[in-house]
Amino acid sequence: MANITVRRNKNGQITSFLIRISTGRDGCGKQIVHTMSLKKKAEWSEKHARKEAEKAAARFETLVREGRISDSRQRFGAYSEYVISLKEQRGLKHSTKIRYDSLLKRINEKLGYLRLNEISARHLNRFYEYLQTENLNEKTGGKLSPKTVLEYHRLISVILENAVREQIIPFNPAERALPPKVERKEVKCLQIDEIQAVLKALESEPPKWQALINLFVFSGARRGEILGLKWENIDFQNCEIFICNNVLYSADRGVYETSPKTQKSTRHISLPENVMNLLHRYKIEQMRINFEKGIRSDFVFQQDNGAPMHPDSINVWLRRFSERYGLPHLNPHIFRHTMTSLLIHEGVDVVSVAGRLGHSSPSTTTNIYAHVLANADKKSVSILTETILKKA
Repeated sequence: MANITVRRNKNGQITSFLIRISTGRDGCGKQIVHTMSLKKKAEWSEKHARKEAEKAAARFETLVREGRISDSRQRFGAYSEYVISLKEQRGLKHSTKIRYDSLLKRINEKLGYLRLNEISARHLNRFYEYLQTENLNEKTGGKLSPKTVLEYHRLISVILENAVREQIIPFNPAERALPPKVERKEVKCLQIDEIQAVLKALESEPPKWQALINLFVFSGARRGEILGLKWENIDFQNCEIFICNNVLYSADRGVYETSPKTQKSTRHISLPENVMNLLHRYKIEQMRINFEKGIRSDFVFQQDNGAPMHPDSINVWLRRFSERYGLPHLNPHIFRHTMTSLLIHEGVDVVSVAGRLGHSSPSTTTNIYAHVLANADKKSVSILTETILKKA
């Protein structure tokens, strides 16, 4: 319902009307109010002016309720919380929410006071320059990397794009800003002989770690996806695993289960028979240990109490493992990169590789592995040359 306030001059004569429409509260609990003014014409009587104000209020309320008029004077800080709350309602992942909150602290320190209709590309460019000054990186004490600055830019753009969709602002100023360019680094991969050395060294390790690391090597799955596996997801008969779960860690929740990274991340992955044999051998041992301890657990890889493993424990084990055997620096993701590089180099099409990796689209694969694809293309030229010219 519209609220109409009469404005009068010092002589008590009506000069204008202030019309206010409330449409609820924002993410901070602050009331969202839309306002307009109607100036009284000289020829209007007071009674006629009130009727005109009521008509204007009815029209204004209709426009507001239909979403055709929004309050562009909202502060960026309050509006950003509103947008994040909307995303939470639509299933925003907890890990992403934590990252957004971390980025918004610095964003709102510098931009939160600005009204949405005040923010320009210049404001954003100055903010990006500030982010690249010394002492802002809490880990190194230096500058934030261009990749991190781009994270800030993308979040700001998402928030402002929502304001465009809600017709609060006419365009997204982030599209006109100039964040730093990020040079994509070549992903680090292991050579064939290094992978073979890893597999050889694993033969002297407990069955659990043999099975776990072999899964990384041959599946290319993400760390959390491997830790999220349950025995019901292991199909021994068809030699494949079903990725449908994810295990992550956060300071506020500890180790917790969640869904895979994207919809395409839910997938079946075929594996060699020898890897399935390792899994089967490990399963028998795990059942024996759990029976002796009175533990019930569905997870393939578990802690001593049956709970899922802490994701960082794998990195710690791999570091010590590589030191024991004089191997290159190892981490879970290097196996993912290595498998991908090998498949592309051997001519497997990008669509198939993207499906195995659980990428949201093949373009993600081509962006990350551009240099690998370039090398594979050179190999294709050699094959064509040998095939065509030799026959000629």
